[in-house]
Amino acid sequence: MTGQRVRDVVRRLAVEEFGAQLIVEPIPSYQVLTRSRLDDPLAGIRSAREVQAVARRELLDFVNEARAAGRSWDEVGAALDLPDGPDDEPRGEAAFVQVIERREAMPSQDFFRVPATSWRCGSCASVVQDRGPFESHPEDNESGHASDCARQQAAVQEWRERTGWEE
Repeated sequence: MTGQRVRDVVRRLAVEEFGAQLIVEPIPSYQVLTRSRLDDPLAGIRSAREVQAVARRELLDFVNEARAAGRSWDEVGAALDLPDGPDDEPRGEAAFVQVIERREAMPSQDFFRVPATSWRCGSCASVVQDRGPFESHPEDNESGHASDCARQQAAVQEWRERTGWEE
């Protein structure tokens, strides 16, 4: 329930502070279920970033209060739900790295995993795998668009004009 309340706060902040409107629409293929979304996702990004910054500051303040109250770094790590295993970095060290150094502990090496996210294209309605803006050609960054997707075709055309390359 806590996660839903935080989502509600982020959306309310996007509406009240960043000018978005909340749209409630039916979920396709369901007769009574609806979903809410913001008309401007960038307002949602700004709102979520603001909440993240405040939460980050609160986390640091609470960690400092816990340490001042005599709590150990291991206890802080436990409150953060960090693992403490024989092969992992000790939980207290992982907590310090995460909270004070503001970085995640080193993940296990997975050389075959490519970081990506997925979303449904607003143009072709296909599920797209998005690997980020790291490659030059749009098809190297996003896969899954329908072959006649206007959005993808426009991105490829813009790439051709920008680079002067023909495939």
